[in-house]
Amino acid sequence: MNQRQLKYFLEVYTQRSITRAAKTLYISPQGISKTISSLEEELGVQLFIHKKNRIQPTEDAARLAIHAQHIIDEYDVITSKLFIENMTIKTLPVYCSYDVPQLIPASFFADFHNSYPEIRLDIKEYPDEYIIQKVEKNEVELAIVPGPFKPHTISYAHLCSEPFCLVVNKEHRLAQYDSVPFSGISGESIVVKDSMSYTSIHQLYNHMDSKQAPNVILETSDVHLIHQMAENNSAIGISLMYLAKKIRSDKVKVLPFEDNLVKNLYLISNKKNILSSEAKVFRTALTEFFTQYS
Repeated sequence: MNQRQLKYFLEVYTQRSITRAAKTLYISPQGISKTISSLEEELGVQLFIHKKNRIQPTEDAARLAIHAQHIIDEYDVITSKLFIENMTIKTLPVYCSYDVPQLIPASFFADFHNSYPEIRLDIKEYPDEYIIQKVEKNEVELAIVPGPFKPHTISYAHLCSEPFCLVVNKEHRLAQYDSVPFSGISGESIVVKDSMSYTSIHQLYNHMDSKQAPNVILETSDVHLIHQMAENNSAIGISLMYLAKKIRSDKVKVLPFEDNLVKNLYLISNKKNILSSEAKVFRTALTEFFTQYS
């Protein structure tokens, strides 16, 4: 028994006529009759009763039709585009700290899609504290955030350490230097990430005392605005080196800090949560990428 025999049988069963089935299948009536006879001999049953110019399916034919249709449908799914069309697409939300997606090249996402077309990534940017709360509540499986977080409730893998930098107008007094200590911005008007980010004003406080405090005139989640303020010489901005390399301006100079001021990024999940198969696949792919990246 093979697929061709079952297709011929189903066409005859549907048409109730060998002649009409032959026209539909573009073969001779003799070819169909021979195929049906071979199938009957193999199964040891009679499938059709011939009555004058008509044929009548038997009860065995009715039972076979149900199974034959199922077999043909499954074969089509496996051997044709139906396999792709019927494939279940699973969406995997991944929450990220602001600007993190810009750290991951588009080629990574393209390669991931080519390797796992059944997984649709949904990358969203939110404030760090909001993201960590979502992970702790098991409302999102994976997230990319900087520390700190609670290690007794959060599983984490270190992805990378990205250095902070200073962006200043080339007319600014600090532009004469190739690097600056963090204490060198004491008293300056600066633009930083908004206070909902753990790498904003909270991290600045770890590198200064009240006497060193710069004058924070603006907190924003928009890194481009930080660079624009520096470009206009309205303030100096604290950015990340990988962003500063992308947002270029002839009016701005990028200065590394002499201090070890970095943004440590982690891929996190809830320790009590068993990750879905798609989350595990993405976790492996991303950690391998950053291993090569570093």
